[in-house]
Amino acid sequence: MGIPKLSETVKRLWNGWELRMVMLVSLFLQIFLILFGRRRKYTAGFWIGNLVWLAYLSADWVATFSLGILAQKIGDSETNCTNSNRGVIPAFWAPVLLVHLGGPDTITAYSMEDNELWLRHLLVLGSQVAVAFYAFTRSWWSEDPLLFVAIPIFVAGIIKYGERNWVLRSASSKQCRNEMNELSRKFEEFSNPDVFEMTDEPVVGEVGLSDIILEAKFLHEADLCFQMFRVLFADLVLGDSIHLATHIFQQKNAMEAFKLIEVEMGFMYDVLYTKLAKVRSSRVIFRATTFLCLVSALLAFSIGMTENNHAYLTAEITISYLLLYGAIVIEIYSVVLLLFSDWAMLWLTGQRKPLFNSVYRTICSSRFLNNDKRWESRMAQHNLIRFQLSKRKLTSISLKKLLGKLESISLRKLLGKLKSISLKKLLGKSNIQSLEDVGDDLKDLIFEHLLDKRRRYKLMMRSPDPGSNDLHAILSERGDQVIGREKCLGNFGWSVKLPDFNDSLLTWHIATDICYHDDVRKNGGGDAINIHPNCKMSIELSNYMVYLLVDYPFLLPRGIGNERYIQTCSAVNDDATLLERIVSDQHSSWDFGRTISKLQKSRRKVSVLCAGFKLAKSLQTLVRRDGWENQRKWEMISQVWVEMLTYAASHCGWKEHARTLTRGGELLTHVCLLMAHLGLSEQCLTTGF
Repeated sequence: MGIPKLSETVKRLWNGWELRMVMLVSLFLQIFLILFGRRRKYTAGFWIGNLVWLAYLSADWVATFSLGILAQKIGDSETNCTNSNRGVIPAFWAPVLLVHLGGPDTITAYSMEDNELWLRHLLVLGSQVAVAFYAFTRSWWSEDPLLFVAIPIFVAGIIKYGERNWVLRSASSKQCRNEMNELSRKFEEFSNPDVFEMTDEPVVGEVGLSDIILEAKFLHEADLCFQMFRVLFADLVLGDSIHLATHIFQQKNAMEAFKLIEVEMGFMYDVLYTKLAKVRSSRVIFRATTFLCLVSALLAFSIGMTENNHAYLTAEITISYLLLYGAIVIEIYSVVLLLFSDWAMLWLTGQRKPLFNSVYRTICSSRFLNNDKRWESRMAQHNLIRFQLSKRKLTSISLKKLLGKLESISLRKLLGKLKSISLKKLLGKSNIQSLEDVGDDLKDLIFEHLLDKRRRYKLMMRSPDPGSNDLHAILSERGDQVIGREKCLGNFGWSVKLPDFNDSLLTWHIATDICYHDDVRKNGGGDAINIHPNCKMSIELSNYMVYLLVDYPFLLPRGIGNERYIQTCSAVNDDATLLERIVSDQHSSWDFGRTISKLQKSRRKVSVLCAGFKLAKSLQTLVRRDGWENQRKWEMISQVWVEMLTYAASHCGWKEHARTLTRGGELLTHVCLLMAHLGLSEQCLTTGF
């Protein structure tokens, strides 16, 4: 008897609160998305990314589901409430769902593929407007006294949903390319290579940056370079006009150059994934109309409730107020975000008036107001040997304890299978061991290396000179130029000229790691304090590149890197005891020769573990036999890693780089864009060669 009664109670509760709950869930998802949707721009947090993904997918589904229930409930209210208005569902709930389907300004698209599906969203727009209108027309027969409240919300909903489709279409590849064809003509006026020889002041006048206050000059320079970046993103070619960006960046130090890149990346993120870049300027009329429609609907509903306070149930009245206030607060928050964004600051300082400049200085000086965050300046780390050893140690210890207490053979087999399943893999979490700051020293190292490449590639030279201005050769350098400069090609050339770049990457990763542990061991007691700063940067870049290889191989040149990584991990497992002693940083003796001999006997012939140890031995020999200082060795290693980084950056498509913007941005993408602005990109080839 108890179960049927309980079932009946649950059924009544569900029938009574089904629509109310889904309406509130839809509102909650909109609030969550507008608060956290833009955090992807500057943070690579796993939970934030996945929760935003779940909310983004759920928001449209919940709103669509709610529209279907709403149409059915309104139909039921026609027959059940013929003599009384109590229990009538507010007619404006349907257009409120259209407002929700329009989505918040902070996240229009979750990924680039969403932009390509704008036609599908347009079809959904038509169908959902039809359903909402159907639900609205059925309300005519329900004797809803506040039917007219739905009219301004309908206008707001159609504007919001239409605006979303327009933004998606504008960010699609085809439309971007059409726009960029027109934009590329804009830079033809700067195609004169004499720009490269101009001093800073004439260039500022040429590009229209005169009278811009010094504090905001970087925003306008970033916007100018961003227009070029969009041309490159559309897979178009910039000619001699690239002299302009090159001139701008050559006047900067490393910190200023990376700051410009961060602003550009923020602009690109807003163009591809939000409405912020499109709702400004001439589109502000639509935003004002939407806001006024929602406010007028709230006022009309409030007045109607005062005169007809028995028209709806208390629950419907409360939810109606929540929906209307929620929509208005979201609109206000969107406007605030826009007003304090880089887009607004760009417009504000572009007016070149003292009052506007004062407002800009006030906003910039206030930590509370200036909240447009950019890049976190962090890079993920993944050390192959340490990761594999720690995973092996963790699984073996925990399973031995569990299996020692179990007597059932079937359970043992089950657990044996479960031990290989990683919770991180099930959750889709990447293999990040830690996050390291991209420090000023590393930025200096990268920027100076790129300037050196720029100097060797003399853009002004019209006569062919493969030794100094062969761009393709310069972009193909992946460590050989650094090693050749040190006259070590005979010893190390093989390690950077392997057929597959990923083999070279893993070989140098293992060698760098082993050299570090060997140096620490020689210091005595595992003291790493006296290790040269270039050693730290080498380790960080090495671990970062392997992280890309494991989690985002599409950012690296094509090859069999994933297979080679797996094979090398298996080799680490085979010789785990030996490697644990080597990387323990204890003052224990071990010999390169004996270690390499043992590794050569391993059955994992295709791994790069042995090659990494051979390279490490050769690098350590530079100090022991050839008289190098340890500092010089690590300077060369760090330069090799920077060259590998630039090689990978220049051999990745722009669309792949654009996908990284939703995870806070990658150092590799910043380097790639910096190279392009310095003319170190095959899309920046000039005519005449």
